Amino acid sequence: MFEFFIFAFVTAITPGPNNSMLMASSLKFGRKASIPHFLGIWLGFTFLFFVGGFALSLFPVKIFDYLQYVGYAVITYIAFKVATSSTTITNESVEKPFTFIQACLFQWINPKGVVMAVSGLTAFNITSNQGALIYFAVLPFCVGAWLFLGESLQNTLKKSALLARVIYVSLGLSMVASLLLA
Repeated sequence: MFEFFIFAFVTAITPGPNNSMLMASSLKFGRKASIPHFLGIWLGFTFLFFVGGFALSLFPVKIFDYLQYVGYAVITYIAFKVATSSTTITNESVEKPFTFIQACLFQWINPKGVVMAVSGLTAFNITSNQGALIYFAVLPFCVGAWLFLGESLQNTLKKSALLARVIYVSLGLSMVASLLLA
């Protein structure tokens, strides 16, 4: 089980769509406004992992193929929106951070998340209950680091639109690059 804990930590802390989007959200809207997004990732992915163990046996493999392509398209679109996002950092904007429900639902089409769940359940000798419990414990720290990192960069990026653009483009590119791992 310790091996799975290491797997969960590494997969949760490394860049991917969830972490990149949450950092972009906390950069743009601040930590407080991005808390529902954070909670949606935490609880949504834990639920995905828990249910995934049971669902794997119920659905034909072909469905996961289609789900993967939908996820690729959505993540590519979101990556484009992040990369081309306005560099104006404000808490009052027409754009809004992900809601709790949006972040929860995103887990089901996030290729990195689905791969994490499927590979975690099939490669390690654990139950979906054990894996979900480990992710429940690990995710707040790993994903929370990205939340706080984004907020901590706000003041720096307010002073440099060029640096802000570089960060947003880097976040968008990291989202697309994470698709290569899926």
